[in-house]
Amino acid sequence: MSHAPKETETRLEPTPAFFAGGLAGGLAGGLALTCKALALRFGRVHALAGFDLNLAEGESVGLVGRNGAGKSTLFRCIVGTEVLDAGAIELPAGLSRVEFLSRVGFVPDTLSAYDWMSAGDAIAYVAALQPRFDSAWCAQLQRLLGIDRSAKVRDLSRGMQARLAFVLGLSHRPSLVLLDEPLLGVDAVTHDVVLETLARMRCEIGATMLIASHQLGDLARLTDRVVFVDRGKVIESVPTDELVTKTTRLHVHGVPRGWVPPPNLVHTRWLDDAAVLTIQGDVAVVEQRILSSHPNARIERVPLSIHEACADRLRGMEVLP
Repeated sequence: MSHAPKETETRLEPTPAFFAGGLAGGLAGGLALTCKALALRFGRVHALAGFDLNLAEGESVGLVGRNGAGKSTLFRCIVGTEVLDAGAIELPAGLSRVEFLSRVGFVPDTLSAYDWMSAGDAIAYVAALQPRFDSAWCAQLQRLLGIDRSAKVRDLSRGMQARLAFVLGLSHRPSLVLLDEPLLGVDAVTHDVVLETLARMRCEIGATMLIASHQLGDLARLTDRVVFVDRGKVIESVPTDELVTKTTRLHVHGVPRGWVPPPNLVHTRWLDDAAVLTIQGDVAVVEQRILSSHPNARIERVPLSIHEACADRLRGMEVLP
């Protein structure tokens, strides 16, 4: 007989009390990382095709792209579970590959643990493999996220698996944090606790972070810039605050269906009788160009959330050659 996954009843601790004394061990500092012309092919599929990315020490970068854009492949290449066909991942000067990996924390989109293990077994397994494992910090994470050490992995719900994956990946207070959809399936309370923990890790530890997420609103709270990826390449890098403050949508009425809008827009589409233009930068210049050729056009400005700004960029990338 099969049993549905069950949620362990646990209560999450308030974050202010948890962080009252700061993170265990004090400042560790972030790691810089450079990815140069990364290439990896699976049969006919180019998962990475000249991928370039630089991460500065302590920087937090969001990675946004459609499914299959190469985000998860990038993470696996960084941690060494995939071998590149070409290109290089350059480590900070004087740091060996082993030392680098000991300072990297990876939270994948699915829990990496044997289903026969208990949560405590999985934590002990990581502790035996990770030379920088911090038992005090790991214990704090377990309390914060309400981990039941006796619960079997096979009995954990999707949300509880995500909580455990977070503990396993960050149990050594890493200097470089790689997050591949870390909030899939978690409840609203856990969602906020995880975001608060990541924000405090940046503040207290100075950790560098690379975060792939389809929950685009979270990126505004966590990142300095957002990198857009398509078909294994970086298409664009935009400061996070500019995605909101400098991205505008125009609804343009009174132009014919065959009208060609100004060039270099983020995205263009039609909605009923209006042309819908998404613009990054000086919207007044675009409005002036429209009115110079169509003086009777009526233009409405629509401010965008970071989710909408990112989504329109993804739509625009779909039409790239």
